[in-house]
Amino acid sequence: MQTFNATQLNTSKKPFNYRMVGAATLLAFSFSSLQAHAVGTEDDMNQAPLISEFNKLDSDQNEKLSRQESAKDKDLVGQFDQADSNKDGVLIAEEYTTYKSAVQQKRVELYLDDSTVTAKVKTELLRANGMQGLNISVETFKGQVILSGFVKSGDQAKRAGEIAASVAGVTSVKNALVVKG
Repeated sequence: MQTFNATQLNTSKKPFNYRMVGAATLLAFSFSSLQAHAVGTEDDMNQAPLISEFNKLDSDQNEKLSRQESAKDKDLVGQFDQADSNKDGVLIAEEYTTYKSAVQQKRVELYLDDSTVTAKVKTELLRANGMQGLNISVETFKGQVILSGFVKSGDQAKRAGEIAASVAGVTSVKNALVVKG
């Protein structure tokens, strides 16, 4: 029986590249392990941080949060009864994650609403004749708009405030524009 080494089997003029084969093998195993770890639903993966929070609050490790334990979470202060959907006086992980998810969703919606209001106000300021929309900063928090920056006249400052107040979603306007003359 005749034996051959790798150099003798390589009939091409190019030398056999062990590093390339090793890298390709490593890459193949990496992809397969990534697929193996992608188990569970998207909702499961989104709830993991909330479950971790729940476990940290559960100081007596009974898989339930008392009013006292939940008081350490600022979102639950004064809201325990609302989170306690089955009204048994304690929160289980499902009640906690459901309530916290709803609170976080509301925060995202408020942020997006404020971003939309800011964009609309900025757009209207840019559209307005005689306004220096690019020199006016617009910030929004819970519908309250703050205008800051520099304008050429008091009339421009007043007009900017009126434009901002006319945009849907604006609840109030603080006009901090400075006349630069």
